[in-house]
Amino acid sequence: MRVDRLEFRAGADQASLIPLAGKDFRGEAQMLSGNHISQHYGSAGLSQRIVSALRKAGKSLDSLTVEDLAPLDQFHTRGLAATRELVGFAGVKEGWRILDVGSGLGGPARVFASRMKCHVTGVDITKEFCDAASLLSTLTSLDDVTEFHHADATALPFDDAQFDLAFTMQVQMSIEDKERFYAEIFRVLRPGGRFAFQDIMSGPGGEIVLPVPWATRRDSSFLIALDELRAILNKRGFQVEKLDDISAEALTWRKQQPVAAGLAPSPLGLHIVMGEQFATMQSNQITNLEQHRVTYVRGVMIKPM
Repeated sequence: MRVDRLEFRAGADQASLIPLAGKDFRGEAQMLSGNHISQHYGSAGLSQRIVSALRKAGKSLDSLTVEDLAPLDQFHTRGLAATRELVGFAGVKEGWRILDVGSGLGGPARVFASRMKCHVTGVDITKEFCDAASLLSTLTSLDDVTEFHHADATALPFDDAQFDLAFTMQVQMSIEDKERFYAEIFRVLRPGGRFAFQDIMSGPGGEIVLPVPWATRRDSSFLIALDELRAILNKRGFQVEKLDDISAEALTWRKQQPVAAGLAPSPLGLHIVMGEQFATMQSNQITNLEQHRVTYVRGVMIKPM
């Protein structure tokens, strides 16, 4: 497939979705609340930089695989391994309709879709991520089972009870209105649907060392403690099925996999997205973990029948 003939645009034939008619999902309040996220992650020319990096790394653009893209599109701790584990942890079944909230470059969505023969819809507040995610799904021949929409996670553009599973991979740290965030996820799940996540919480060790991958300023980081998260999820109506602390695994990976963790040079990596500060951000996360300033958790919640 000739990349120079592809259209760099955000995803998606929306015919398979049921949007809420007559409702403005991107109102002024939502736009303002998402501005700091878009400003932090967005950058012009991202899709072109990714294609250039893939070529320089010797990847064939005619036969890209999920594994080829993993150093670049698995934008979370423990990368592809963590995504694959979340598939099993969440109890995903073939054919499910799945929502990836904060889908980034679409890496986890493609893993879920390809491993479990599911259709995955991604939403992200950063348009450049949606553009790149759509491109990468085309290059991996997964554009028929994944689609990506530029949308606000606190105002999801879907009708009630549309999805069997929703998942997030290290997203809520960037979202101030957590009550609305989790209320929206609850709303779009069908009764009996599941919500799975890997996330970063505040720890007992004090304020985090900055910069980190999700924030360069304190006023754009919205970490909460695990007890607060549990209370919000309970208030929204979720029932806890599993909730595990995976901080030890996160720290071990960061120390033992310096290239994957962005701490050593690599032709493919998230420095292509985040720029020169990314190695510092990742190094600070080791400090934050070692000093118990953050904790990592993985969980599965159920929306009651």
